[in-house]
Amino acid sequence: MFCTKCGAKNPEDATFCYKCGNEMYTDKTRTMVDDTTDEIVAEEVNPLIDFWTNIVNFEGKMNRHNFWVAVFIMALINIVIVAISYGTEAMILWYLYDLFFLIATLSASVRRLHDINKSGAYVLLNLIPLVGQVALLIMLLQENEVDKKKVVDDPINNMDDKGFYLTAAVFIGIILVILLPLLLNGTL
Repeated sequence: MFCTKCGAKNPEDATFCYKCGNEMYTDKTRTMVDDTTDEIVAEEVNPLIDFWTNIVNFEGKMNRHNFWVAVFIMALINIVIVAISYGTEAMILWYLYDLFFLIATLSASVRRLHDINKSGAYVLLNLIPLVGQVALLIMLLQENEVDKKKVVDDPINNMDDKGFYLTAAVFIGIILVILLPLLLNGTL
């Protein structure tokens, strides 16, 4: 198992890195290349832990799955915080969360760009209205070369009716949670 902070190889049962002392996580898979043998090694990393523990780390890589899972979950939390604190004195909570979310998203975007062998400076495309943001989104959606070579089971085409209805129900529930307060206040 490799350390997510310094990249040192550690025993499989290690809870902390012997080189830098970083805690070792084993929840989701991340691929790394062993420098000594040039072979790809799977390492376990939770997307949210990777997203928040590397909030100011602009070096290294973050795979596409971990990036989008973390961004999606954090955006849902953002929506919930806004829905709860809208129009109250608790809006400061949302401002603080958004500040940390912005910094974490910038660092995760830079690490995601590194994963597809692009410079982290491409994150500055966000400053160009619409065209730059679309170009950056396309880059963030790309697979890296290692993922392109993998054969992966397609969950969308293999989704059964139960999974589809559950996904649709969750989506409709989120929309209702957002729109219900607006309907009750008469702003829609």
